[in-house]
Amino acid sequence: MKPIALQFREIIDKAKPQFLQIPEARASAKPLPEKWSLKEIVGHMLDSAANNLQRFVRMQQSADIGKFSYDQEHWVASQHYQEESWQALVELWHSYNAHLAHVIEHVDPKTLGHICDMGYAKPATLKFVIEDYVRHIQHHIDQILSNADPAARKKWVPRVPE
Repeated sequence: MKPIALQFREIIDKAKPQFLQIPEARASAKPLPEKWSLKEIVGHMLDSAANNLQRFVRMQQSADIGKFSYDQEHWVASQHYQEESWQALVELWHSYNAHLAHVIEHVDPKTLGHICDMGYAKPATLKFVIEDYVRHIQHHIDQILSNADPAARKKWVPRVPE
């Protein structure tokens, strides 16, 4: 997992200064009520980090942790990311993910086949969960940095575990 951890660190280290160049007003803009602002996307990535940290740790402890999913709309709404400062969100996002990179780097290779039910067609292995998490974060970084019209943002399409 060390190469994935290194790749992930590079992704978040590159994104952070680019995120910090985004003005507060743009990060807060919500041109469509049903679409997340950039602040809410970063908040969603924080929620994903919190939930995936739990998965990464628990899946190393148990061969099958059972069902582990969360309602992302509820998590974003209940934490009121829209009222947070953009800089504070970006700093927290970067720090949390730097810690996740550290955890990924030190995952016990013997546990990579342990499973979790994330609501997909079949349970996901720890290896899949880690790789999918990095891909998920890259997807949202691309959304934020693309300057795309919120109505045209590409939706996240989860891969099916093998």
